[in-house]
Amino acid sequence: MSANIIIPVDFTKAAEKAAEFAIGLNSELHAKLTFLHIIDNENDRLTATASLSTFVSNLSLGSIESEQMIMKGKFLEDIGKIADASNADLVVMGTHGERGMQKVFGSFALKVVESSKRPLFIVQEESEFRNIKTIIQTIDLEKESVQIVRYAAALAERFKAKVLLVGGKHDDSDFKAKVNTNMLFCIDQLKEKGVDFEFHFLERKNFDDNLIAFCKEKNADLLAATHYQSTFYAFSDKFVQHLIMNELHIPILTVESTQTTKTGQFGAMFG
Repeated sequence: MSANIIIPVDFTKAAEKAAEFAIGLNSELHAKLTFLHIIDNENDRLTATASLSTFVSNLSLGSIESEQMIMKGKFLEDIGKIADASNADLVVMGTHGERGMQKVFGSFALKVVESSKRPLFIVQEESEFRNIKTIIQTIDLEKESVQIVRYAAALAERFKAKVLLVGGKHDDSDFKAKVNTNMLFCIDQLKEKGVDFEFHFLERKNFDDNLIAFCKEKNADLLAATHYQSTFYAFSDKFVQHLIMNELHIPILTVESTQTTKTGQFGAMFG
């Protein structure tokens, strides 16, 4: 069974960028690409079908297997449901980066994350695809922070990339032990996949900014982080939202923590 990547299409430049990334990722993932457009009204189906066909025809798909899907529903609320029903392995979606609106569009992307059981690969309109060689993954106190490692490790294995595990520095011995336990779990997962890795600890004060500076220093190609709708320990209450709209335009791989624990092993890509 081949892997399946869903690309939500709203006919914007952000959607074009997501399609570009999905095609780039497919050089190593060898998946079917499913281009999804969601309509509010059945009366729009014929027009939407024609528009989606034109959108896809303008892409450089080559021999990549692809499918076009028109579904009725709500764009932000139903992407995750459709991805789940389609047994998708990954959702690749674009988000807009208009000046002054980054927080708004970052919060829109989080709505999709929070409604989905599938990992999301989110790219900014300004992002440029390049071969993935360095993945930076965050680790924190919550045991769910390690959920993302399965997906990061799978991509690293396919792209022969290096994973840099990054945690926050703690003075409290109990907190330090929690982070170290999570770090060791991730290291075991990476070793199992034969993935090269390093681990680093950054100051927790202004962690978001410190992390982006670290990404710039290491020339990161991808950020990976588990998203929490609610947690006492998170670096900040909008941590993943900040990462989605980071100023370096680095794409982010994320998954909702509460969904991951329920989902188990699925899919051809991340099994």
